Amino acid sequence: MALSSCPKCGNHTFEMAEAEPKNWRFKIMFVQCKSCGTVVGSMDYFNLSTLIHELEEKVDTVMHKLEDLEYEITHKK
Repeated sequence: MALSSCPKCGNHTFEMAEAEPKNWRFKIMFVQCKSCGTVVGSMDYFNLSTLIHELEEKVDTVMHKLEDLEYEITHKK
C-alpha cells in the first residue's frame, strides 16, 4: 500500500486542526501536513456518526416510554 504524502513538502505525517473560517457559522476540522501545514482535506467539527447514534438512543428511549404509556392506557381497568 502506498504511503500518503503531502503534495507540497512530501511529508508523511498529518494532523487534525480546528478552524473557524471567516464568514462561516460552524467550526471545521482540517487534515493538514504536520510539517508545513498544507491542508489536504476537511471534516465536520462534530462527528456526525456519534451525534446520530446518540439521537437514535434518545429516540429509542422515547419510543419505549410511549409504548409503556400505550400499554398502561389500553390495559387500564
